[in-house]
Amino acid sequence: MSASRVRLTAQQKQIYLRLLARAKPCRGRLVLAVIFGAMFGGSIFGIFASARGGMSKIFGGAATRLGDAASEWVNQWYAGSSHHDGIVTALVLGLLLFFVILRGVGFFFSKYLIEWVAQYVIMGLRNEVFGKILHLPLLYFTGSRTGELMSRTINDSQLVERGITEVISDLIQQPFVLVGAAVALCLTDLRLAMLSLAIFPICVIPIAIFGRRVRRHSKASQERIADLASIQQEAIGGAAIVKAFGMEEREKSRFFKHSADFFRRQIKITASRAVVNPLMELFAAAAACAIFLYARRTGLDLPSLLIFLGAMVVMYDPAKKLSRVHLVIQQSSAAAERIFAILDTEDNVQDLPGAEPLTEAVSEIRYDNISFAYGADKPLVLDRINLTARAGELIALVGSSGSGKTTLVNLLPRFFDPTAGRVLLDGRDLRGFTLVSLRRQIGLVTQDTFLFNDTVFNNIAYGEPGATREQVEAAAKQAHAHDFIMAMPHGYDTVIAERGILLSGGQRQRLAIARALLRNPPILILDEATSALDTESERAVQAALNNAMAGRTVFAIAHRLSTIQRADQILVLDKGRIAERGRHDELLARAGIYRHLHHMQFDHPTPTP
Repeated sequence: MSASRVRLTAQQKQIYLRLLARAKPCRGRLVLAVIFGAMFGGSIFGIFASARGGMSKIFGGAATRLGDAASEWVNQWYAGSSHHDGIVTALVLGLLLFFVILRGVGFFFSKYLIEWVAQYVIMGLRNEVFGKILHLPLLYFTGSRTGELMSRTINDSQLVERGITEVISDLIQQPFVLVGAAVALCLTDLRLAMLSLAIFPICVIPIAIFGRRVRRHSKASQERIADLASIQQEAIGGAAIVKAFGMEEREKSRFFKHSADFFRRQIKITASRAVVNPLMELFAAAAACAIFLYARRTGLDLPSLLIFLGAMVVMYDPAKKLSRVHLVIQQSSAAAERIFAILDTEDNVQDLPGAEPLTEAVSEIRYDNISFAYGADKPLVLDRINLTARAGELIALVGSSGSGKTTLVNLLPRFFDPTAGRVLLDGRDLRGFTLVSLRRQIGLVTQDTFLFNDTVFNNIAYGEPGATREQVEAAAKQAHAHDFIMAMPHGYDTVIAERGILLSGGQRQRLAIARALLRNPPILILDEATSALDTESERAVQAALNNAMAGRTVFAIAHRLSTIQRADQILVLDKGRIAERGRHDELLARAGIYRHLHHMQFDHPTPTP
């Protein structure tokens, strides 16, 4: 066996051990499932034994070719009850029905309990994956697609659920069926049974051959379905852009291409799985022919022949299912790998041992020689940044796109940690405080406003679930949003569409500002917070923000320089470094980047259409 195959087997074992470890709270149900599985499988012997007795009575004569203690007991019992043939026959048939009912009860409860455990495990796994995704640092999402993460949470979980259900169900039920049928074979004709059981493992050969193909194509297939989910999510989320640029056909082409690739992978999986059944049926037919020839040669009586053939037929189904376990493991383990890849992703941004809650107001924020890169092999986005902000100050950040402005402020709520240097709050490293308490001190309004498909009230109160109606309305009035909210069909109870698509850009921005103001944080981050507003709305909201900024430390990323002229410090970033710093008048007096940007906006403003 090759080294790669050994590693593959060990990896699959590890995956299933991790899945089974999640079923520990359900150990009682698993034990009951095993008991009912034994009832389901073991009852097959009772069915064959009672059927054998019934046929002996119907066809006449006892089972003279079995030659073991069990058959002798049956023969004696029949001989001693010959004067009660009708009663004996009824008892034998009743016993047959009893074992059939017993088999049905065993199957139902075993299947139900196994399915319950599987669904419980998958529910926990799906919840854990979603929770893990929510707690991963923002840096993780820079290299991940939304559709792919959705696929791993939903589609991969379904494949794993199927793997758990089928694998555990078959491993619990089918061995008992095989044993019961094998015992029936041995009691019927021991020599023929030994020969049949010796060649029976040949059926497993096609499984080993095609199992590796199933695994390889299953993993690729799950990647393709992730591509489909990602393309669909992008096309739906960016429907306005797609339509505006007339790119419907291009998006259809992308989707159709990946859909066809997924189709080809699925067909290969289907072919690899489907070829197993006819091969096994061919082996079964050959075995049946051999049994008929043996019966003719040895004079095997009709009841024994029928029982032997029936036992062989019964053995076919569990053998097929047990051999299919390998294929299911190949397919489900590929999906489980992708799920565990998320769960095993290291979260570098988390509470350090001994972290304390941040309970007091921060009087000073200091960036101490900060550098940052989005990966070990990536260029520096921030390079040796030093900055001090005191309580109540407005720190404005300006510069061209990609200069590092957003990255700089994202270090404050610890969306990611610096590559080098420290962020200090009153002289203490930011990482010494718990994330929950740290982020509780910070309000955030971004340029890319995100609203939920919920009521206006719940969107504003998102960060403060216990907020009262009066508090929400006060925040909305401060953000100059109250009037347009009251003009909506149901006021604050109006449900806005996903991402607030039914609102104007200015209305969405004002709701986001109201959400931040309701939290009443001592530190406020405004990332192009007024960029989507028209001139009238900008003036109104800027006035509200000026009031809200009082007594707070504010970091404002600004494109419109008119909004930051009263800033205590203006930092001009260029290629990750602070190129200039000072107040508005000081920077205008220099012949630098800030003066150039000011000249571009005010001396030669962009013409209005």
